[in-house]
Amino acid sequence: MHIFIDESGTFSLTDIKNSVSAVGALVIPDQHVAGFEKLYGRARQELPLKKGEVKGRLLNETQVRNIVGILRKLNCLFEIVAVDSTFQSEEEVARHKAQQAENLTKNLTKEHFSELVGEVWRLREQLEKMPIQLYVQSVAMSELVYNALLNANMYYSFRFPKELGEYHWVIDAKDRNKMTPWEAWWSDVILAFTESKSFRKPFIAVEGGDNRWHEKFRVAPDDYKKQFVHDAENGEWFDVKAILMQDFRFSSSAEYGLEAVDILVNAVRRSMAGNFSREGWLPIRGLMTHRGQHYIQMISLSAEEKKPPEVPYSEVLSDFSTGGRAILPPRYGEELAQMRTAVSDQ
Repeated sequence: MHIFIDESGTFSLTDIKNSVSAVGALVIPDQHVAGFEKLYGRARQELPLKKGEVKGRLLNETQVRNIVGILRKLNCLFEIVAVDSTFQSEEEVARHKAQQAENLTKNLTKEHFSELVGEVWRLREQLEKMPIQLYVQSVAMSELVYNALLNANMYYSFRFPKELGEYHWVIDAKDRNKMTPWEAWWSDVILAFTESKSFRKPFIAVEGGDNRWHEKFRVAPDDYKKQFVHDAENGEWFDVKAILMQDFRFSSSAEYGLEAVDILVNAVRRSMAGNFSREGWLPIRGLMTHRGQHYIQMISLSAEEKKPPEVPYSEVLSDFSTGGRAILPPRYGEELAQMRTAVSDQ
């Protein structure tokens, strides 16, 4: 499968006017990439361009709906994670970052190899130096990657199981001329965050799905990682590093997949900002998998449990809790619900 990732917004906690920022992932089955290139390329001729690129913020509701129709026809999937800076302070995020930095090294002992100790401390130092807004985006990105893998693997295991054998990651480059420190961060912290979450909440594989092509990523966790695994003595684990780094690149060109995910992320964010009508956002739900919660994951880095605030985009969130694709055939619905409940209780 091919996963295209882009972001919208500044992720700044001081930008109250545009408080919602988001990262999104568009998953295109490998067997449908050629079809996507053909159909999107044809539709692209009618879309507004800026410096030779399609920019999602320039599209109207009808244009977005047409692109969504192409993606839905090709069994593409969409995931999005958003953060609203209005409901978390810099102090709260700074504490969250400091705790994450502490967690990286707190389990190191003299028994660990010096090379491992040095690498983990290097990651901690990078994290401690990271600007707040890039840290927020990194947390959102790791949630996005986890969700994209979890839902795409389950969905395609019942439809196109060979898609689970190869992962091609393409992320929109922030700087057209050089790799920024944040981009170099992908292979370090994004990987570490995603792997850490997979230890706490293992990826679900439902009996009945064809997961044969995914088995090559199954490994036994080493002694260091066993400290974090929920049930370290029971079975093996999926090698998240192998999945994320199998084929990964930042792209500085106007690729069709990146343009398409930019269209989707911007449409959702504009909807939440009140700048996009319901007829434009409703079709996007058909690219997302149905789950027992909002399809738009809103994250908070506050350590305190807070009452869900009243938000101006409540109608959007409400709409994005229905209308999604059934991730599994109907007979597996009850089993999936039970498994999700069990994982959330861990």
